[in-house]
Amino acid sequence: MKKVRSWSKPYLLNLIGRKRVDWSIFQYGTQIPLDFHEDFAQANANKFLRLGERVPVELLVDEETYKATLVYFQRKNSEGGSLQLRYDQNTVLKELLKSAFTSSYEFFSENREEKSKKPVYTPDEMAEYIDFYQTETPFKYRVSFQKKEENSNPAFWWVNQGKTHNQEKEGGFLWAPQKSKRGFPVPHHVSLLRARVGDFVFCYSDKEIKALGIVQDEVVESNKPSEIVSNEWQEDGYLLSIKYFEIQPKIKKEDIPLEWRVSEAGPFDVNGDIKQGYFFELSDSFASKLCEQFKERLPREVVDIIGHSGPEQDLVEVKEQPQQYTSRNLTAHIYSFIRSKGFYYTETEINNLYLSLKTKPFVILSGISGTGKTKIVQWLAESVGATEENGQFALIPVRPDWSDGSDLLGYTDIKGDFKEGPLTTVLKNAIGHPDLPYFVLLDEMNLARVEHYFSDLLSVMESRKWENGKLVTSLVLPKEVVGSDVYLPSNVYIIGTVNMDETTHPFSKKVLDRANTLEFNRVKLDHLDFLLETTEKVPIVLHNDVFATKYLHLKGVYAEYPQLVEEVTGVLVEINKVLQISSANVGYRVRDEICFYLAYNDESNLMERKEALDHCILQKILPRLSGSDTRIERVLKALFKLFTNKEIERAEDGRPDDLIYAVYPKSAEKVLEMIRRLEDDGFTSFWISS
Repeated sequence: MKKVRSWSKPYLLNLIGRKRVDWSIFQYGTQIPLDFHEDFAQANANKFLRLGERVPVELLVDEETYKATLVYFQRKNSEGGSLQLRYDQNTVLKELLKSAFTSSYEFFSENREEKSKKPVYTPDEMAEYIDFYQTETPFKYRVSFQKKEENSNPAFWWVNQGKTHNQEKEGGFLWAPQKSKRGFPVPHHVSLLRARVGDFVFCYSDKEIKALGIVQDEVVESNKPSEIVSNEWQEDGYLLSIKYFEIQPKIKKEDIPLEWRVSEAGPFDVNGDIKQGYFFELSDSFASKLCEQFKERLPREVVDIIGHSGPEQDLVEVKEQPQQYTSRNLTAHIYSFIRSKGFYYTETEINNLYLSLKTKPFVILSGISGTGKTKIVQWLAESVGATEENGQFALIPVRPDWSDGSDLLGYTDIKGDFKEGPLTTVLKNAIGHPDLPYFVLLDEMNLARVEHYFSDLLSVMESRKWENGKLVTSLVLPKEVVGSDVYLPSNVYIIGTVNMDETTHPFSKKVLDRANTLEFNRVKLDHLDFLLETTEKVPIVLHNDVFATKYLHLKGVYAEYPQLVEEVTGVLVEINKVLQISSANVGYRVRDEICFYLAYNDESNLMERKEALDHCILQKILPRLSGSDTRIERVLKALFKLFTNKEIERAEDGRPDDLIYAVYPKSAEKVLEMIRRLEDDGFTSFWISS
């Protein structure tokens, strides 16, 4: 958890920062530490204030709006500035704060020295806080108070509702009999009496947590509600009123790590299975881990409440662990996760897909039908916690009749209302959660002409630039159309699957230059070892940092890897001499992105550099080659010589040893295949028809 002086940032949805109440908030406002400038800029549509700039802001407290100002003061005798949130003249807001934080205000009034600049802090047990949350509107913050009387942590409970879940949910209650049929109190029923207003209840039924409840009133004695039709219990019982919040998707027992269940008492037995019983208390540590692991499935208002009330340390421990994943650890996790699902891909294929996505957030997967192009994307996304249920993964089937971007982005109907397209929905969600990766799969993307429906996105992708330390792009849709500006955020990754047959369209060089094209034509039907994998791997909730791009311009790579850039450039110059025969030579964009790929590979040490460059030649250069004349034949034979140091007249002259000892074996193998198809069919291209 980030913490600087009186400011901190627990991992809460849309939280900008948490300010510990001090004397300044009753006088003029608060100074914002440098480490939190970026957090406020993100809440303000990525706008950083200039020195001397003042911007009016709105503070939303319990649906009431209060005026304030965000100002970047010039420090005296310094070139630096001080970002402050000020409301010096807003007496109504200051009176509200005094009444809200009475104990803090009284403590400061009694303990601070007049005219002294020495800071005074309340003891930790008296600490009160103000939480600032971003809204959909820049410079408008939702404000939540944590008062002293609210700082006692609520308890967490687990209820096994079984068949009564729907009845109890519809009635807004939990109910348990006071005694068993034999006339004795049952501990897991009587424990209902210990629940207090504000406590949280995980509602379990039919092998999954279906909802999270918040206790609304103290428990009361009550006859069995009419909603419960079972005759298994006595009529006298206890009724606890709770407000139910749906969990989407539901949390299955198997989703909860076994080691957590085994170490937790309460509703679990020594094997981590569910005990027989009704109402059990959970430990704070288990509940905090559960909330953190599945926070994206919980309603926003519940996440906010739990974050305010729950123990921070436990939340921090769970959050920090996934952030420690390196590129190598991550790709190993993805590989193991996919194997555990019963699918076979090589580690190299996983590494290549990862590096390609990191290089450019647009990748094309080609190959014959049935080789798992769609599945590898689905499982990769799920392995890092991105699913269709939580909105971080979207599968969008492309239709042959798409002729523009309206089916993808949306359109304005005859009433003037904007009908949001599936990609726009993902972009808006990703903008609201910049720390999480979002994956979009355009299935069979060449059923329609890609240039027709995807050209706007390709142009926006090329507009990426660094601005105040943030990656920004041109607008995809303006706020005049959608209600808020929609751009292509840096945490969105677009993957298209393609087949090549009589029903699909070829790609232009404009598209191919902007993507890495990965082939999935390997079919080994007799390879069954991966089916022996019995250990089920659990997805990890991952920060977007591990996927995010670092390089946009060659200058950035050259500053860190000058030898790499010079080596790659030398190879591409030789390749370009060959490609020039058919006017297929590559430009600066291809060179730059190959350098980005190799730099990321060097940093993560996933492959040898020559192997990585082989992948780049295969997926950035060879897809651009096609034709039926002697020029393409000369190009392919010259490339084969360049890759293997061997000249051939016909494809049959190529030997297995040529590929084994080739400088770039994968590219050489592909070139040989293209020569063979040119000889057999009179035409060749990178693409294999399904």
